[in-house]
Amino acid sequence: MTFLNASLLFALAAIGIPIALHLIARKEPRQVLFPSVRLLTQRLETNRSKMRVRRWWLLALRILALAAVAVALAQPAIAGSLSLTWTTIGILAAAGVALLGLASVAASHAAQKSLVWSLLAMAGLVLAVALTWSGYTLASGTKPVIDERGPVALTIVIDNGPLSAWQTSETNHLQQLRSAATELIASAGAESRIAVIDRSTTPAAFALDRSGAISKVNDLRPLEMAQPLDARIEAAARLLETSQIDSRQLVLLSGLAESAFSDSFADQSLADLIQDAGIGVTIWQADAYRGANRSLSLPTLSDDSPAPEAPIKVAATVSLRETTSEDNESGDQPSAAPPQSRSTTAECVLYPRDASLPVVRNGDVVRPEPQPVDRVSVPLAPGRDVELQMTLPPLEVGLHHGAIRLVGEDPLAIDDACYFSVEVLPPNEVLLVGDQSEEADEIARTISAPAEVNDPTAQFRLQRISYADLGVSRLQDYDGVILLDPPSAALGDPALKRYLQSGGSVLVTVGRQLGTTRVDEPGFPIFQRPWRVNRPGTFLEISSPSHPALQNLAAIPEGVPFPDFRIDQYWQTQPRDGDRVLMRYAGTGHPALIESAAEGGEGGRLLVLTTPIPELADPAQAWNELFSAEEFWPAFLLVRDLTDYLTRRGTETWTFRVGTPVSIVIEQSTPEQDPRRLQWFPPDVSTPIPVDVPATDSEDTSSERRIVIGRPERSGVHWIRGDRVGLGFTVNVPRDGLDPAAIDPSQLDEWFGSERVRRIETLTDMDWTSGSERQSVSLWSPVMLLALIVFLLEQILGNRFYRRRAGPQRATAAAGSAA
Repeated sequence: MTFLNASLLFALAAIGIPIALHLIARKEPRQVLFPSVRLLTQRLETNRSKMRVRRWWLLALRILALAAVAVALAQPAIAGSLSLTWTTIGILAAAGVALLGLASVAASHAAQKSLVWSLLAMAGLVLAVALTWSGYTLASGTKPVIDERGPVALTIVIDNGPLSAWQTSETNHLQQLRSAATELIASAGAESRIAVIDRSTTPAAFALDRSGAISKVNDLRPLEMAQPLDARIEAAARLLETSQIDSRQLVLLSGLAESAFSDSFADQSLADLIQDAGIGVTIWQADAYRGANRSLSLPTLSDDSPAPEAPIKVAATVSLRETTSEDNESGDQPSAAPPQSRSTTAECVLYPRDASLPVVRNGDVVRPEPQPVDRVSVPLAPGRDVELQMTLPPLEVGLHHGAIRLVGEDPLAIDDACYFSVEVLPPNEVLLVGDQSEEADEIARTISAPAEVNDPTAQFRLQRISYADLGVSRLQDYDGVILLDPPSAALGDPALKRYLQSGGSVLVTVGRQLGTTRVDEPGFPIFQRPWRVNRPGTFLEISSPSHPALQNLAAIPEGVPFPDFRIDQYWQTQPRDGDRVLMRYAGTGHPALIESAAEGGEGGRLLVLTTPIPELADPAQAWNELFSAEEFWPAFLLVRDLTDYLTRRGTETWTFRVGTPVSIVIEQSTPEQDPRRLQWFPPDVSTPIPVDVPATDSEDTSSERRIVIGRPERSGVHWIRGDRVGLGFTVNVPRDGLDPAAIDPSQLDEWFGSERVRRIETLTDMDWTSGSERQSVSLWSPVMLLALIVFLLEQILGNRFYRRRAGPQRATAAAGSAA
């Protein structure tokens, strides 16, 4: 046992006060009795004898009350491993006192003298055992480590994720976390090792000194690219494991939002690590995320690569969440009153393409100022999402950046804006080769939709020829070539091979014109034979959902209903080495869509679909129903996506999420121009970041190059200067990390171990010890409770004593008056 304030034990000297008062009270004034009341003397002496016993108990209670208060003020504490031992000693001491009480009651009866001595002997024995045991425990037992008396290895994990930017007129969430961390650092022992760990990717390490830890706390800011909180806790635990200090503490300062933890975190190894390393885990929760917060979803464009003068729609969903303290505790939305609608305004802005911006002037970065292009106001209520539709004006060819943002302020500003980039491209030239004009016209309408064929606002300019004209066409003038049901001779056309080898892209859909025998043309898969499937036939099945040509189809939430579009016949094909099967026929395993690399090519693309489209022959002779059904939208989307992939239209991504790798295309330069340096201007950064472009390979004849930027940490428009005008990209914060709903406390016990984790309301409740063997148990509360009980007993016994004492006085007075 030890005391936090041992100097206050001098208050034990106050026990002399009731002793002095008791001795003074015993000097009673002399009383002269009338002879007529002498017969009452014997009765009076008997009462005094009883009162003397009670007065000694009253004195003992007063001494014990003052002693208990003095000991409580000294704040005694014992080692956690000895709590059961001290509890047993306390029970023995209480039993000894109880036996003394029984002995005093028995002493009031003259016939029970033997019982009195027996009870006194038992009480003495029990008190002697308790006193001896307590002395031995004090001398040899484990000493508790009390607060800052000893050094501690302390890791403070601060949840400075995107939700730490939550701010209202009453609460600044990040400032709360900073203040709590600073208070913890100041309270730690002088020889303590302290590490401040936030949700960045910075390796966990102990600070050199206390001032270094405080400096890191002061530099904290909300992170949009934040590591999962459980990963940072594990890093803190592994750092503590390496410490040579026995007392190890991990303190988590967080709002405890469920979105701060990874979805896949359920590893028992963290709890085992904390248990094996003897780490004490303390969790302090900041104020709840209260307030009405509006949020925008990530934007969606009607077309990522529209043609010039084509209409462009930008859509986003706005929602409202009202959070109260009850919501944060229970996780449920209030249902007492219906939600009330409120109006909110959103505007769409575009950043101008300026060849002179961004630029550094007088030490500050000057960026293009956004210009509003559309504005809308909508009613908003909690729990009801509203879709916003914005329209962009006609845009010139090039890369454009914009944003949708909410007007006004709310607790969380990060989700009040969403950014987008759109690349306006000139129409791509596509050559359709087919002998059936009706089928070529159907494919042309599919590719040009929603515009008409050869409309200026269409994304593709289409040229249709027959296979007789294939050999005399300048294929190099086209961004893509589509062969509809070609004959075998067309596959061996030298012009087609040269086109593929020079980097061209070709889509081939084979059917009955290929013949009935094996076709083995170099550069193409081996067409073995036509294959007919018995009714009800088969259907297409995506086997490579991550492929750029099929990822849009694979991302449809409810899936593509290919089973509704039956296929009765196709070419059984054998892929060559290096070919990639993108789609198969369900139930057969035969390839349906194959991507082949052209022999000796320079990035050319060759796609082969082993069943014809659009198959518009007599239904009795048709190979499939892909275009013959009333709603053939799956085949429509398949043709559009394959054409976009062939022509490389819309395949370049310019909008990313925070923390994802970014690589962009830049213009190819001559060897004399390289190596060169570009400038990257991230948002909210005062100086640009240089991006070095290596020298051009003399054998590289492609028209464009790709550079790797890195992993952006801030949302907004990121400009790249030194290449073409308007080059850059946009970045958004993932919305799944902005949900303020609190995590279930039982989940924390499961992750960290219920025996090791401790939640505190205020930092003054911090226990600086760790491990069940060295954890201190404060006796302040039980000792104060003992003092209260003793004080109440003293009051009861004192009132009883004085009430009985007044009886003989009144009797004496009455007798004197009678005389």
